[in-house]
Amino acid sequence: MTYFISRCSCFIFILLFHHSFIIAQVDTIVLGFGGYEGVSITASGNSSESDPDNSINQDGYLPNLNAAARFLSQSTLGYNYNDIESVTLLGIEDWISDQMENKPIPFTLLDKVTEYRQFARDGLNNQEINSNSRMWDYSWWQYHMTSDDLLRQKVALALSEIIVVSEKSPFGNNGFALGDYYDVLLSNSFGNFRDLLQDVTYHASMGVYLTYLNNPKTDTLKNQYPDENYARELMQLFTIGLYELNNDGTRILDNDGDPISTYDNDDILEFSKIFTGLTWADRPNFGSNPYRDTSYIAEMAMWNNFHEPGVKNLLNGFQVPDRDPVDGNADISDALDNLFDHPNVGPFISTLLIQRMVTSNPPAEYIDRVASAFNDNGQGVRGDMKAVVNAILLDPIAKACDSGTDPQFGKLREPFLRYFQINKAFNANTTSGDYRNDMDYVYRFVQQKPLASPSVFNFYQMDYQPLGPVNDANLFAPEFQITSSQTIAGWIDGLYRFVMNENIADEYDIYSGEQNADYDDEISTIDLTTEMTMTNDNELHILIDRLNLLLAQGRLSEPTIEKIVAALKQFDNDDESDMELRVKLAIYLVMSSPEYLINR
Repeated sequence: MTYFISRCSCFIFILLFHHSFIIAQVDTIVLGFGGYEGVSITASGNSSESDPDNSINQDGYLPNLNAAARFLSQSTLGYNYNDIESVTLLGIEDWISDQMENKPIPFTLLDKVTEYRQFARDGLNNQEINSNSRMWDYSWWQYHMTSDDLLRQKVALALSEIIVVSEKSPFGNNGFALGDYYDVLLSNSFGNFRDLLQDVTYHASMGVYLTYLNNPKTDTLKNQYPDENYARELMQLFTIGLYELNNDGTRILDNDGDPISTYDNDDILEFSKIFTGLTWADRPNFGSNPYRDTSYIAEMAMWNNFHEPGVKNLLNGFQVPDRDPVDGNADISDALDNLFDHPNVGPFISTLLIQRMVTSNPPAEYIDRVASAFNDNGQGVRGDMKAVVNAILLDPIAKACDSGTDPQFGKLREPFLRYFQINKAFNANTTSGDYRNDMDYVYRFVQQKPLASPSVFNFYQMDYQPLGPVNDANLFAPEFQITSSQTIAGWIDGLYRFVMNENIADEYDIYSGEQNADYDDEISTIDLTTEMTMTNDNELHILIDRLNLLLAQGRLSEPTIEKIVAALKQFDNDDESDMELRVKLAIYLVMSSPEYLINR
């Protein structure tokens, strides 16, 4: 038996030649790739800590650079070369553990918005100045450019696109409303999903966005009935979805082969009674307007005399009792428990998170494994987000090399994440370490930035099917819902602004009259120093290899690489300005290529 060792894009493989006097047959075994059926594996020791299969499957090897970059594209919003090397040294499982256990939240967005507001108050000598949306944008950007909790950031953004609140709302210019809500997502990313439901239900931003703050009980004389908005979206979008599901995400069918609805209009009506009686925590009367911008910070308060009394008939035969005296908070707790315990929550939320992190069309067995982790983290706990995130990222389908060759695997990169990746990959920096960016131009170009979706249905829906091959194959491509001639051209125009013109961020005054010169040290520039050492004609393949790894996880094909190299050679390389232009053009071409845009 002869062994030849080589490398695929992720792991080592071996060719085994079995020789006899009659024939020589070649078998291929790919370590970490699967396909070793029929191979017997035994261990010399009796340790229960390690499965001998790990010597040949993907769990037994540290990822190489391409595999590490591929993993980081699933588990972060953006990363640099040092992050790639860190994963190759730690391994994927230990990197996840380190992120979850050793990367705390360094500061809250609420505190940062407060800091910006005080800066404006002092600058204008007016202590009545309120927060605004630019302060929120700057806070989000400062957090994500300076904090190392990369996995939490990824999960929080995914949650922001599932349990949606948007600045396209009555509170859109309130930095506290946006910043404090995002803090809820960050703080619950590795917590329990039931706690997340509790926190968003009582958050004033959600109460205003889905119109149940100041939602009173029924009064037939006034033709007044509870608002149904939150009751509907809480079920449809945030917990159980429209149709009953098996644990693997497939629909349960009735005897006629039709899907079974999870709820009906009567259920919406009953749940709407639950979310009555909530109002601002800092107001002396029910039905008042907010006191000021800080009114969004405290949890909404329950006024039981405005809460719907009586029995509420919820899902699966569950009844909220007729409490005497009325206890609206207890009713809400019962209702959230009823939804949280629904068997749909595991597969529904798991599918949404897999789509946001790994692939638009997760196979049923993948969903089943993640949903099972949601249902029970192995210690009898339901809704453990750490277990869910581990299950998503450590699943064989997410990690395996051969997934990258499956035409149904992967997803279109969200346009905002492409933009963010430029900043992280090329270490956007400022001389002070403070960053300003209200993300105005990226939104103009691609119609996406955090907490800015046009509706509660997010920028795109989980089951969106563009016409053509995707629809014909009954597959889904959610991100294509905001892919149009405008946003395609916008991305190309944006790349020119961000990379070619090196105008990577949008820095403006925090208050009217602030001197531009006062924040010169908060203006970002990207660092292309390393890449500029690779611009000679005979080194351009090294430059593209680096960009291929850093941006596209090694997915660029040889024909694409050859075309980019040929294009770069058309430009001079005589001085530093020429070298910089070659690097910028290389980034521009890589990030506009289809092999980059589809992340597998």
